[in-house]
Parts: sequence; C-alpha cells; structure tokens
Amino acid sequence: MPLAFPALLLLLSTTASESRDSNVPPVLPNVVQPAIDRALPTVVKLYGAAIGAAHGYGTGVLVSADGLILTVDSILLDTSNLRAILSDGRRFRAEVVRRDPIRELALLKIDANRLPFLAPEPSESLQPGDGVVAAGNCFKVAEGEEQVSFMHGVLSVRASLELRRRTQPLDYAGQLLVIDAISGNPGMPGGPLLDTQGHFIGLLGPLAEAGETNTRLNFAIPSEELKPFLGGPRTPTSAVAEWPPRRIDRTTRPYLGIKLFKLGYQKKAAFIDKVAPGSPADEAGLKPDDLIVAINDRRVGTIDDFDHLLAELRPGQRIRITLKRADAVENVDLTVAEAPK
Repeated sequence: MPLAFPALLLLLSTTASESRDSNVPPVLPNVVQPAIDRALPTVVKLYGAAIGAAHGYGTGVLVSADGLILTVDSILLDTSNLRAILSDGRRFRAEVVRRDPIRELALLKIDANRLPFLAPEPSESLQPGDGVVAAGNCFKVAEGEEQVSFMHGVLSVRASLELRRRTQPLDYAGQLLVIDAISGNPGMPGGPLLDTQGHFIGLLGPLAEAGETNTRLNFAIPSEELKPFLGGPRTPTSAVAEWPPRRIDRTTRPYLGIKLFKLGYQKKAAFIDKVAPGSPADEAGLKPDDLIVAINDRRVGTIDDFDHLLAELRPGQRIRITLKRADAVENVDLTVAEAPK
C-alpha cells in the first residue's frame, strides 16, 4: 500500500485479526487511504523565491487538466524561476496568471495537458468532528521524487477569526475551516484539504497566528471561497491580474518617507537614498543604503517593483518591510501614513 513520505502520521491498514499478541491493542483500519489515493496525483511541490524568514518552497493543487495550479499568494511566487514538480517527478516552469490579494490566493499555469486535477466541492455538510486530510510539502522533506506528507485530523470549527501573518493582519474576514491536523508548518500552505473520501473542500491557508492568543493556527479557506476566484477570467501568462479587481482610493496616497536611488535608466535595485525625518520609515529605523527586498513578503527586485507595491498600500495599514543591511537581513514593521499635500 503506498504511503505518503515521510509518514508524519502513520497510516496503517492492519486489522485487529492480524495482531498476534492479544495484549496489543488492535490497529485501526486506514480509513483515509481513499483520500490519499485520490489527491496524491494532484498535489504539486513549488520552489521559488526566499527572503529572510520567508520560505522558498510550498505546495499547490492542480485544478484543471491543462495545468492550472491553485496555491496561496506569497513571496515564493515572486521570481522568474518558479518551478513546479508533479507527483510523477516531472518538472515545469510555472507562471502566475491571477492573484486575489484579500484571500491571498494565486493561480499558476504550467505547460502541460491531460493532468489529473481536483475541483472544489461543497464543504457545508462537513461538521465539527468529521475527519479531514491535509496534504503538502511539509518542511521541504519531499524535495526529490518523494511523495508529499498527509496529515489526518478533524474539523474543529467553522468560524470567522481575527488572524495575522507574523505581525500583519490578514485582510480576509470570511469563514475558515479550523482543523486539528498540524498544517500550520512551512511548506504546507497551498495544499488541499480533503474529507475522508478525497473531496477537495478547502485550501490550506498561509502561516498565520490567532490574534488574541499568539498561537499558530491550522486552517483552510473553504471551497465556497475558492470557486469565485477560479471562475475569474483566464489572463495571459504575460500579465498578472488581481481578482476581484482591487478598488484603489485615489483621494489619499500612501507615504513611507523613503526616497530611492534613481540615477540612470537601467532597472535599479531598491536602495534607500534618503529617509525623511519624522516619517514612518524614520521612526521604524530605516537608513540610507538599506536595500529593500520585500514588502509584506512580496519581493521587491527593482525600484519599479517598490513603486508598484507602494501604490497598493493604504494610509493606516501596518506593513512589514524586509531589508538587507550590510550582510544581515532584517524585518521592520511600520504604519503607512498619508502623503503630505
């Protein structure tokens, strides 16, 4: 019987009759093997960008026969060398075709056809205590052709929760499937959550903490929230679209108090030239010659990247800037201000 490697949960099919020692408790049948068999061919290992504490590996799930992969949006995807490895070991270059900044979802595309896939199925019938199975590339242990890890647990509660990713609040305020399977580990976000029959009922969410208890939460975004995103228009791989389209308030402009080096016409890295006294950047301790490499875990490779991400921010928003100072990578939190008029 094929087992997920490594076996974080030991899934055995031995029955009580197979036990030779009557003093040994019987081993329960493997009731989740149907879910593993159905999901395994559709789970994708992803490898991409890594900055500071942001991991350069994760998980996705095939959602169409022609190579669409659903995952969570993260800095992992902000690279020109994003790679997807299928369960049979085949490797593809992947491109981002759509993002949802609220639910933190992303849709990728690889050049392949006739692939096995999972379509989201209703999760409303799932009740607290019902069994669930989570799949993903936990801790990057399945780096080669090894199978991803599967974890068996139950649905704890379906609820709307106040969450934050590290110190940043998550904008999504909809329903979540809170589970007791330990899925809140690096590499797991973006993997499928299944019921015990292998129905795709949710997507494992980004690493997040419960706002009031400071504890990492194991949760998934329910399938009902995934369908509208997957139903959006298919965008050419050369252009990344947000879905739903973001409405930007043009009456106020975000302000950090940072001026970057902008000499010459080549694409330049986002080195800080000046920091305005008393600005959010000044109060947070940013300094000239710091190199900005990410904003809210989204990669900043050039000044254009910085300007694009800055335009998406809103006054009053709490953000995290990842920067390189000398040989050290640091994270700095600050609150976006409104640009002086």
